[in-house]
Amino acid sequence: MTILEEVAALLEELGLGNYESGGTGGDIFLLAMPATPDAALVLSRLPGAESDARLPYDEPVVQIRVRGTPKNAVAAEAKAQAVYDAVHGLGNRRLPGNTWLVSSVGTQAGPVYVGRDAGDRDEWSVALRMELHRPVGNRA
Repeated sequence: MTILEEVAALLEELGLGNYESGGTGGDIFLLAMPATPDAALVLSRLPGAESDARLPYDEPVVQIRVRGTPKNAVAAEAKAQAVYDAVHGLGNRRLPGNTWLVSSVGTQAGPVYVGRDAGDRDEWSVALRMELHRPVGNRA
């Protein structure tokens, strides 16, 4: 299971949406925002801190884009805030793929407005710096 898949499954566990690993349904997706459904979350990775080759920790930055229904900016912002509130400060737990989440910290003080798409759907972004304990490969 990839880190993005684990975070998507975590968001589902937290009651923030429905993730289907095949990408054929639900409202949580990986990498690219689909045309439907209107209200959706999409996860991608942003550049993070350089990892130490000797220590079994990584600090990836995961971006969660939140899109709302047409012409409903307030609901889209509320959903983005709910995502931020659920994952900012979260830690000391196993992710669904068995990776240990040490901590999750928002890189801004809340969701950031991205803009409105061609379908009049507002988008917000939540970026999280996650510290993960990953004793794999040469760092076991």
